[in-house]
Amino acid sequence: MDMGARRTNCHDDIDDETLEETGPGEGERELVYANVAEFVTEHLAYQYRRDIDLAGRATTFTWCAQWWRHEEAVSRLTGLWRAWENLRTDPTTGLAVWWRDYADPTMRTLFDEKGPFHGCTPKTHGPKGIPLPLDPPPAGLFE
Repeated sequence: MDMGARRTNCHDDIDDETLEETGPGEGERELVYANVAEFVTEHLAYQYRRDIDLAGRATTFTWCAQWWRHEEAVSRLTGLWRAWENLRTDPTTGLAVWWRDYADPTMRTLFDEKGPFHGCTPKTHGPKGIPLPLDPPPAGLFE
């Protein structure tokens, strides 16, 4: 998939879509987005419009254009995508719940200056930080 490609359709009318079953299991729904990359590039980037200074000056939002190189970001965004795919079909409060319980907390963490994109800018991937230091657990602790 071309990560630079953008569609103008932001799926504003998804609540009115008829979802089809995709397999033998009851209640399985067809996904709007095939994967997290498609969700981020075709939907999320358009939902979160922020004043991000592309010249590299300080802003209140940190973002990395190569978000897919950050394991934590990929994990968080995958959870966000899966929650959206599930909650979008609730015609009452589904999207409100998604924003309140999933999108806003996830994006606050990702945008935080000391969050997963610390050291990056919207134009450059330059992460700081290391994985958490670990000591091995005592033998037999988890048996």
